[in-house]
Amino acid sequence: MRLALIALSSIVLALCPAGAARAETLTYTCSYDRYSNEKGVHKVQDPFKLVFTLDTTREAAQSIGPRGPINVELLYAPEGGLTFVEAVEGGKVLVTSIDRSENSVHSRNMILQGRVSPSQYYGSCSKR
Repeated sequence: MRLALIALSSIVLALCPAGAARAETLTYTCSYDRYSNEKGVHKVQDPFKLVFTLDTTREAAQSIGPRGPINVELLYAPEGGLTFVEAVEGGKVLVTSIDRSENSVHSRNMILQGRVSPSQYYGSCSKR
């Protein structure tokens, strides 16, 4: 009986990858100090930060905001880096890209009062 349990345990361990039970969650905290719109490039007056979490096992991402977490699409860049995409009610699209040097651009594509209202924020992110 003991040999059967040892054999069964060996089989189970062989079938389970070493890291399968360890999900890793990364947090990206991004700070933006400049932005551009149809009027030019400006310095941000109030601190503007975005936080994203990434579950590397499920390859699922969330934007963490004042109203709680929101699921976002995750796209990997073949050259390194990643992009988070969020489609918001009312046809708004928010896109945040982070390169492998942790530079970031956050783009907002919105229609407000029937007119296109684009903007981009520039900054950097830290990963933990």
